[in-house]
Amino acid sequence: MKKITLLIMMIWVCNIAFADNPVLNYFKKWVDETRIENAIGKLLLDQFVGDLSPEYSVKEDKALTQKFIGFIEKCGIKNNGGMEIKVMVIESSIPDEILLPGGILILTRGYLQYASAPEQEDFILARNAFLVFQKQPLAIIKHEGIYPKFLDCIKQKEAKRSTDNIRELLRTYLSIVGKMKHKKADVQGALITKNPDKTRLGAIELFRRFTIKVWPPSPFDTIDLPSRIAELKSIKLPEQNL
Repeated sequence: MKKITLLIMMIWVCNIAFADNPVLNYFKKWVDETRIENAIGKLLLDQFVGDLSPEYSVKEDKALTQKFIGFIEKCGIKNNGGMEIKVMVIESSIPDEILLPGGILILTRGYLQYASAPEQEDFILARNAFLVFQKQPLAIIKHEGIYPKFLDCIKQKEAKRSTDNIRELLRTYLSIVGKMKHKKADVQGALITKNPDKTRLGAIELFRRFTIKVWPPSPFDTIDLPSRIAELKSIKLPEQNL
């Protein structure tokens, strides 16, 4: 009887300690929200891949995934932070990037081909790593008021989910990706690369190619590239050897 009473008291004390500990509460919230974020990311990725024309193949690039994880770790997220991080590459000549919740980055082969210099590829991965660190995909979902719709959807069993509803959520998400903090990500992403100023200059050259050759007809027309170029040009970043 005494052992049972002692056990109950220990559980009660632990519950109080957990309730009053802001660090543990924050960690619990992070873990719970990351699970939701992963579920939303998988939902969007599956629908996106399912809706792709058969002429476009898409698969994970393991090497890019490892580099991406490296930049995410430099932002301060260790052991992936519970996220299922990966870089998916679409065999399409149209230059584009799409960051989904949960650390899923979709890049087109065309975009990677435009990133002809190593620092330009680093820029693409590093700036998106910063957006992952800031949880920007989830932030814009909440800001645009569609978070409850995602929750309702992922609570349902997969067999009962409406494809039309998921497709509509995907379309809405793709229409708001330009609202992430792209300018800040450009600068902060450059800072975590091996040579920030060289990366900055490489990013400017990368964006200039879009404005001259393929922008605005490309999907990048939803993002203010001229303004992002101006921001990068105005900032002098230090050279670092990490």
